[in-house]
Amino acid sequence: MIPVPRCILPLLFLSAPLWGRAQLLGQAELDTIKEYHSLESALREPDKVYRLQLTKRKYKEVPPEIRQLKNLNALDLGRNKLKELPEWMGELAYMQEFRAPQNKFSEMPAVICRWPHLKRLDMHQNELAGLPACMGDLKELVSLDLWSNELGDFPDELKGMEALRFMDLRVIQFDQKEMERITELFPRVKIFFSQPCNCGTAP
Repeated sequence: MIPVPRCILPLLFLSAPLWGRAQLLGQAELDTIKEYHSLESALREPDKVYRLQLTKRKYKEVPPEIRQLKNLNALDLGRNKLKELPEWMGELAYMQEFRAPQNKFSEMPAVICRWPHLKRLDMHQNELAGLPACMGDLKELVSLDLWSNELGDFPDELKGMEALRFMDLRVIQFDQKEMERITELFPRVKIFFSQPCNCGTAP
């Protein structure tokens, strides 16, 4: 057997295939890595799947096969008919980006609070009435897209989202007082509101 020089070993490690080891991808790598567009192709090589898009499939439940994709960093379930997320999704420990816009969620699934590396969350155009206080534990969340939901107030605990820099709250009917409170909760966040409705106010 020919010995491998020590100076070569780090290079061999760096060039090792991603699918040989579970890992959290850097943003540049996640943005450019292959995106799978069907469960069939993903399940043929589950250890290689870091990004998966399953939009417009008419899903009423999250396919349980996704549980096999232990390296998943980004998942898009937009434009389905989902109302909830199963508890096992909390096992997807590397989740950084989750999108489920245009579904049927009436509550923000608390399972997302078990994704410590979550950076982008998109739940626009659902029927969300509120947000769980545990979202304050999402210390790495940078972008939160909630436009066109039925949200009431925001729990004070959400100020724990220290990395948050962008939040879209358009097409949600907050009154002026609540908008001011939310702005005070997130002084470093760029927040997009719609103008409060003056419905019922005499001209």
